[in-house]
Amino acid sequence: MGNEQSSPEARYKRELLKLSWNLVLTVQEQAKSAQDSAEASRNSAATADSKATGQTAASFFVPGQNCIRPFHEDFMSSFLKYCPDLKTKFPSNYTLVSKMIQTFISNAISTSDINKLGRSFAKSHVKHKLTDDHFQGFSCALVDTIQSRLGKFGTIELIKIWRATTDAIIGVCTCI
Repeated sequence: MGNEQSSPEARYKRELLKLSWNLVLTVQEQAKSAQDSAEASRNSAATADSKATGQTAASFFVPGQNCIRPFHEDFMSSFLKYCPDLKTKFPSNYTLVSKMIQTFISNAISTSDINKLGRSFAKSHVKHKLTDDHFQGFSCALVDTIQSRLGKFGTIELIKIWRATTDAIIGVCTCI
């Protein structure tokens, strides 16, 4: 988005990014809440049944088939398809990964200087000796994951905006 931050088009794009990212987070929170509620219901039902049958509650627990995984797990799966050589270099602490991705996306949406964000991102990853392909894989995986989360709300135009934003950031990274 660069220097045209004050143009109406840039403001609209930024607002679309914010709204779509909030939708992704809302879907995730609702899925987690439903999953927690379903698990609590299963556990209480299993406890009641186990008293009658003598079985343990754990033997009744079957994870739901349609559970939405946390965003960072889907992102990692996608990213490692693009860059399988980075599997051992990626942090194993999923809480850290989740916070890093959410911070990165929030910064990408709100920044007034995409070049500065790209330089900062690249410098913070220099120790990992990443290639241009790794940065490109990050961009593709991020957009792919967002697109899959948005479902039918992920219009071609909206995904183009996400892609342009991540490509702009990654474009700076590959120049460093």
